[in-house]
Amino acid sequence: MSVALTEPQLLAPVVVGMGLSLLYLLWFCWRPASVAKTLVKTGAVALPAVGLSLVGAPTLPLLALWFCALGDLLLSRDGQGMLQGGIAAFAVGHILYVAAFVVHFAPEVTVHTLWIPALLVLLALSTERWLQPYTGELAWPVRIYVVLIVIMGCVATQQPIPQTTVFWGALAFISSDLILSVHIFRQMRPVFARLAAYAIWFFYYIAQVLIFYGFIA
Repeated sequence: MSVALTEPQLLAPVVVGMGLSLLYLLWFCWRPASVAKTLVKTGAVALPAVGLSLVGAPTLPLLALWFCALGDLLLSRDGQGMLQGGIAAFAVGHILYVAAFVVHFAPEVTVHTLWIPALLVLLALSTERWLQPYTGELAWPVRIYVVLIVIMGCVATQQPIPQTTVFWGALAFISSDLILSVHIFRQMRPVFARLAAYAIWFFYYIAQVLIFYGFIA
């Protein structure tokens, strides 16, 4: 499906959303939880989702984006319950993105790209050593989440999925989640924690832009 990016009902929410994304990156991403932080972070994703809803963007990726916006809202707050809810919301988002890849692009396994899924599977297995021992009672939710995002990455490597947008968007999403997992579950020095916060949001927002552009371009 092709969507005109210059349509006013899409352009205005996207521009404001990107402005909020930049504000979040430069000011809020490393700061403690607050109402302002939640509003800016959630709005950066929810406003473009509103615009895409108004212009009739494809349903499956649009639902995925909305669940990610919900995940952003929950993860911007403190507390174990919010963390669990955020993980669940993003897990649903990944499932919907995988379904969208299959429905809209009908990907086929290609031999010359199998090395990328192989590396992603090895990465997932490695988390049993450097991540899982630190996740406590969230061990299984985190384990399931790792499987889901690796599946998304594996599917995104297959053609005829747009390789320059969806594929790189999926890898950016994985990069963001890898850094986020270390940020949440492993001890980091304050300077590294702050740098990690910048990287998490940068890769995450780029991922959403690239993935969704693959569906509407």
